[in-house]
Amino acid sequence: AATTNTSLTLFAPPKGRKSASNNQMLMNNPKKSTLMVPIQGPSSADPQSGDKPESRGVVASMTPNVAFDVTTFETQRTAFQRDGKAVGPNERGDAIVRTEYGHDRRNKRSLGTTPPSTPEESVVEKKKRTNAKEALVHNSDDEVEYGIWAPPSLEERTHTSDSLTTLQKGGLDLLTPEQIAEREHLAERNRRRGQEATEEVEQQKFDRLVERKMSHLLPPRLEGEDATPCVASTKFHGKALFDYKGTSWMAPPAGAAVREEGDTEHHTCYVPKKCVHRFTGHNKGVHRIRLFPKTGHLLLSGGLDGKCKVWSLETKQVMRTYIGHTAAVRDVAFHSSGNTFLSASFDRFIRLWNTETGEVVNTFTNRRVPYVVKFYPKDEQYFVVGCSDNKIVTYDVKSGEITQEYNHHLAPVNAIVFVDDTGGANPSMKMVTSSDDKQVLVWEWDIGVPIKYISDPAMHSMPVMTLHPSGMYVVCQSLDNQIVVYQAGDRFTLQRKKKFMGHQVAGYACDVACSPDGQFVVSGDGDGKVNFWDWRRHKMLQKYRGHDNGPSIGCVWHPTEPSTVLTCGWDGVIKMWQ
Repeated sequence: AATTNTSLTLFAPPKGRKSASNNQMLMNNPKKSTLMVPIQGPSSADPQSGDKPESRGVVASMTPNVAFDVTTFETQRTAFQRDGKAVGPNERGDAIVRTEYGHDRRNKRSLGTTPPSTPEESVVEKKKRTNAKEALVHNSDDEVEYGIWAPPSLEERTHTSDSLTTLQKGGLDLLTPEQIAEREHLAERNRRRGQEATEEVEQQKFDRLVERKMSHLLPPRLEGEDATPCVASTKFHGKALFDYKGTSWMAPPAGAAVREEGDTEHHTCYVPKKCVHRFTGHNKGVHRIRLFPKTGHLLLSGGLDGKCKVWSLETKQVMRTYIGHTAAVRDVAFHSSGNTFLSASFDRFIRLWNTETGEVVNTFTNRRVPYVVKFYPKDEQYFVVGCSDNKIVTYDVKSGEITQEYNHHLAPVNAIVFVDDTGGANPSMKMVTSSDDKQVLVWEWDIGVPIKYISDPAMHSMPVMTLHPSGMYVVCQSLDNQIVVYQAGDRFTLQRKKKFMGHQVAGYACDVACSPDGQFVVSGDGDGKVNFWDWRRHKMLQKYRGHDNGPSIGCVWHPTEPSTVLTCGWDGVIKMWQ
């Protein structure tokens, strides 16, 4: 060893290795402990530099040392991000083109022999790939399936899938015996497995599809449920069906006044001051009440217990109970004579009752939930029903068949009112309907296309509508906590200055009524209160605490007694106010 002032130069073979022809020169002054440390890093694969590696399973030990070029790496990384391809070495040291899905064997390049493609060459190759036409034969089965012709296009395949089958074209006559036998075999197999769907089950599935948006609010119809109503029954609670003169219990009392439609001048009405009587008898809440036409001596109520009751206002007691529904009664309507009435229930059935005897005259259903029922005033052999499938249907009372459908609403129909348009250019009876779609439609009778749409972005749903006694206005309960008025007749325009506010009805279909002289408006609300307004001044006159544990849902004004109002609520009580 030779020693200088600046460094120490040593010539010695590495520890653990045989001496080579070229000795290693260390240009520093290492310590003994440093010289004894084993050599770190991969050993050379050159057979002349030393021993061969003991393990031949490690790929890295067989890979020659390759210089790392930062510029080349960045170039290939940029190309991969731009085109999804980059040149890189494989296990054997050959350069190949790698893509996102692996490497492309057709673009192998030998390391160091073939230079990477220039941008000009890449553009030419890209044009060649773009101009290349797709082969007519895609795989080995195309020629067998299509012969010498090309495979069908997308348009031809779509046309083939939409074309009629042999069975649809000519029925069973065009099928071969083998096909008929196969169909019989499949039918027998399905019958044994119990998978053969009946027409009724398919109809029930279609009902759920139609009412899918309201299915969480409607009573379900289970699989296999028979579409027949429950057995109807009735119970008379009075003393006798006929008095000693042979007069029926339904006859109005002697001297009872009779009010004709449109009569607003023969008596003056007043706002009632207090509750004078409570009618109790329903097991659950009462949803709708209606008075006997013209005289109002009987009161009809429909309850959430599925029962209808007729009450006598003279004796203050229930006269007859009608039991014929398995779910809550949604609406009731008297015939103009009072001899019959309709009840619509959430069990999807509508029943026509004989008021005096309690018998069921007829039962109607279209497998939808009826929300509102009304007799047609011009010919009461027909009545209309607003349903949960967005339609209004007309029934014939005698045959029980549907004679007309009005299908232009986009949500369940909640309210129907008839307007006698005698002053218009075409005098006729108009039908005005309201729905959850926040639209009001005006129809000609028995014509399935509306003649007027009333819709505005500021409108809210109006679940209740009633006709003003003068016949010139339609009063609507709007769910934005106000009562709005539309002009009835030829134009059906909104009376923007005539609004009644001060009550809370959002979320409830609270009934609204007018006094017989047209001077007052009464409505319930969601807090159980009963509210009275002046028709001309639009001012709230009185507010009473009417019902507990729910809304004051129904109200009617007596047609002949000037200050008698009846209300009902979900507490099961009917109250008379005077």
